[in-house]
Amino acid sequence: MPALGVVWAIYLLIVALVSLATPQRIVPLGQDRCFDEMCFAVVHTETASQLGPPIQRVSASGIFHVVTVRVSSRSRGRTQSERGLRAVLWDAGKSYEVSAEGQQGWEAENGETASLAARLQPGQSVLCVQVFDLPKEAAAPGLVLSYGFTPGYLVIVESPLYHKPVLMQIKP
Repeated sequence: MPALGVVWAIYLLIVALVSLATPQRIVPLGQDRCFDEMCFAVVHTETASQLGPPIQRVSASGIFHVVTVRVSSRSRGRTQSERGLRAVLWDAGKSYEVSAEGQQGWEAENGETASLAARLQPGQSVLCVQVFDLPKEAAAPGLVLSYGFTPGYLVIVESPLYHKPVLMQIKP
């Protein structure tokens, strides 16, 4: 039994070393990142210090990044969605969640946006807007799509503990 533990430890060490040596995958602006039959692409980004109509104006702590993601289905036969998928902006090893205040301000002015987990018919696509509040000094943020903690964390290929997240460029 102790030999099995040693083999497992060596295996995990090799996986960790390979993950450190593997460059981070970056998906260019406008290019799809697919999960089976559902695909996601950052198609537009803008920044703002304030969002919302004049009577409901919301100010950013840093700067709002308004990211438009195209969600599309490549399914050929049934309605699809990516339940539980969420977006975060990643910059210099830190992740930033969607800003509830920024999102509400944007939607108050522009209307409700589609969800990343929208159920789509075969061939259908929608635009989803996600608003983040990042510090002004954020250098090169990228969008990361994640399911959060799932049983996939126990699978080495799937676990973000063993590799850098795939970044979707938000700037050309």
